[in-house]
Amino acid sequence: MRVLIMDMTHGGDILAEEFLKAGDSVMCADIYGTAPASMKEGLVKKGVSVCGPVTKGRYDLKVAPSHCPDELAGESEWAHEMTFHEAVGKFIADERFRIEVTGVKGKTSACYLLAHVLDTSGLGVFLHTSRGQGMYKNGSHFIDRKVSIAPTSMLRLPAGDFVIIAECSLGGSGKADIAAITNLAEDYGIAKNTRNASDSKASIFTDNVNIVPCGETAIWSKYGHGLCGYGGRITVAGKAALGEPLGISMEYRGRIENASLADSYLSLQYIESMELVLEICEKMDVPADVVTHALSTFKGVLGRGEVVFEDGRTTIRERNPGISYLSVARTLECVRAMGALDGAVAVLDPVSRKVCDKMDADAIRKVVSGFGIDLIVADDNGNRPCIPAGKKTVVEFIKEGFQ
Repeated sequence: MRVLIMDMTHGGDILAEEFLKAGDSVMCADIYGTAPASMKEGLVKKGVSVCGPVTKGRYDLKVAPSHCPDELAGESEWAHEMTFHEAVGKFIADERFRIEVTGVKGKTSACYLLAHVLDTSGLGVFLHTSRGQGMYKNGSHFIDRKVSIAPTSMLRLPAGDFVIIAECSLGGSGKADIAAITNLAEDYGIAKNTRNASDSKASIFTDNVNIVPCGETAIWSKYGHGLCGYGGRITVAGKAALGEPLGISMEYRGRIENASLADSYLSLQYIESMELVLEICEKMDVPADVVTHALSTFKGVLGRGEVVFEDGRTTIRERNPGISYLSVARTLECVRAMGALDGAVAVLDPVSRKVCDKMDADAIRKVVSGFGIDLIVADDNGNRPCIPAGKKTVVEFIKEGFQ
C-alpha cells in the first residue's frame, strides 16, 4: 500500500516508521518546512521517501493530523484517508492501564491532580503532559523528556510497570481504559474551518469508560459511545480567599468527604478538574481517605494558577499553551471571587512559544478591561514595562508550550 503522511511536526515521522514496519511504501511530507534535516535523513536511511510540499501523486491512503487542511496535499489523490489519531489507534499495542485526557481547558491540571491521587494510592504513575513526561512520585513530576502531546507520542512511551496518564491534543487513540474530555469551552474551527474541534476530540472515545462534563453529554452522545457525566460533586465551604486554604466538601462513593486545599495555587480554578478526577477515581475504586488526603496535600502545577507571595506582592502565574480570552476570563473571575482583584494588574506575553496557534491579544484586552484592571503587554521579545507601584496582585499570562 502506498501511504502519504502529512506533517512531520506532530509525529508524522513516528507514523512513517510504523507504516514502514507494516510493509507499506511511505512518503512523508514536511508540509510546514519545520522538520530538522536529521529527522529527514534518518527516515530516508530507514527507507521512507521524504518531500517538502506534496508533489503530485496517487496514494492508497492519506494520513494527516485532524487540523491539517486537505489543500496542503496539493494535487495528490488518495483512495482512503485516516487521521493521526486513528493511525495511533491502529498501531498502539500498549496493554498497560492508560487514561487519556483531552479537552479545551484544564487538561494539564486534571492530569496532575489525577497523578497525585494515584501516586498517593500507591500506584506507579507515568505522567505525559504539555509540561513534559516522566514518572510522578511522592508529589513530584520527574520530567525527563519534553515532547508533543500529539497522540503519536503514545507510540513511543518507555517500558515500565506503571499506570499511564496522557494529556492529548485534539483527541486520542480510542483505545484507552478511561477516556476523558475536560470540556468544550469553545468548539473552534480547525483545518481552516473545514472541521470542528469537537469532531477531532471525539476520537478519544473508547469501548471502555468515557467521561465528559454533565452539561455536555448531549454534544458528545452523537458520536455513539456510552458516556459517564462528571460534575456537581464539590461544594466550596465558606468564603474563598487568596492566600488562605480553601475548604471543600465532596460527594464520593455515596458519602460526603471533606478536604482543605493548599494556598500555593489558585485552588478555585481547579474545582472543575477536581470534579473530573473524582469521577475517574471512583471508576478506579480509589479509597475515599486516599482521595481526600491527596487533594489536601496537592500543591498545584507550576504555571497553572501558581501563586507566589514575595516582597509584599502576590503573583499569579498562568504559563501554558492554552492562554486565550476564555482562560483569561476564567482566571480573573477566580481572582475576583477570592477577593484579590482590587489593586491588581494583568500582564500579557503575546509571544506564542512552541505552540501552533496565536492568541487574540485584542480579545484579551477587552476581557481584562471588563474586569476593571490595567493590562501590561510585553513586546515580541518578552520585555515588559515595570509594574506600577502600589499594585498588590500581578496576574501573568504567558502563552508557551514547555516550561
